[in-house]
Amino acid sequence: MRSPPADLVPERLGRALAVGWRLRAASMEYVPEGGGSHHWKLTGEDGQPHFVTVDDLDDKDWMADTREAVFEGLRRALSTAVALRNEVGLKFVVAPVAAGDGEPLRRLDGRYAVSVFPFLAGRSYPFGPYTDARLRGRALDMIAELHRSTPAVRGGAARHVPRFAGRGDLSAFLLDPDRPWNGGPFSEAARGLLVTRTADLAQLAAGLDRLADATSPARADPVITHGEPHPANLMSVDGRLMLVDWDTAALAPAERDVSLIATAGNEGVDRYQQAAGRELDPAVITLYRVRWYLDDLASTVRMFRNRHGDTPDTRRWRDGLASRLEQLPQWLELLA
Repeated sequence: MRSPPADLVPERLGRALAVGWRLRAASMEYVPEGGGSHHWKLTGEDGQPHFVTVDDLDDKDWMADTREAVFEGLRRALSTAVALRNEVGLKFVVAPVAAGDGEPLRRLDGRYAVSVFPFLAGRSYPFGPYTDARLRGRALDMIAELHRSTPAVRGGAARHVPRFAGRGDLSAFLLDPDRPWNGGPFSEAARGLLVTRTADLAQLAAGLDRLADATSPARADPVITHGEPHPANLMSVDGRLMLVDWDTAALAPAERDVSLIATAGNEGVDRYQQAAGRELDPAVITLYRVRWYLDDLASTVRMFRNRHGDTPDTRRWRDGLASRLEQLPQWLELLA
């Protein structure tokens, strides 16, 4: 996220950190990175740095439908990361620091939740597909090790449902595509692009539902997954590869993770299968790739159909909409 939430007062965040984690900030700097949460670098009065994450409970409808359910889903995901790090011993897991009450997550107010992580100084990687075969291989080996750890966390981790963010807004738009949008400066321009592709969007969403039904038997034996192991969630720290952003951790098919690491031609699948000792289903890989694409498109619909301003985040989503829509035919062909 390129800009902090307008309704979150920094002083309120500082007080929550002082009460919850006994962290008193000498300085707090917003970090304009990531796509699903807001981040700050906090330097405490003792000079130690910390990485603070704030999640908008209204912006995770792929997880649940209410703020309370989203908060519980986040708490379970982060608690799973803590167990993987501390109990299983997976050193590549960047788990949150427990608050004074022992929990990894606390409510900041009705809408926002806050967590604290160790601050890592190292090399990060750009978002997108894996272009470095060596890095892809290391990521696959890491994910295979994660999946083999499933028995230790099966009882506490949530079960992932392959639905995408913004489904309600996309459905409302498809029911009445000619209704003007007046949520903000980019509303009508975005609707003008989307309205030309309504038939394709409806076909893709329906195709995803059919594929989810068809692959249900193949998804019956879930493993613990990270959910978003793309290169931007990797960091090299002192020669070690670390995996960050565990808010999406859940029990799901192994294909959920591998779909984001293997190439479009599925290079890397054999390596994973050998390392993990389990077979992957190409149809389930397709399911999760299409879900990821629809998540992006429907999130754009939600953003511009509703109230928004002219910010670095909204401009980035506006600028990327046309190119996302150009990819629709290839995804329809893949589903077919």
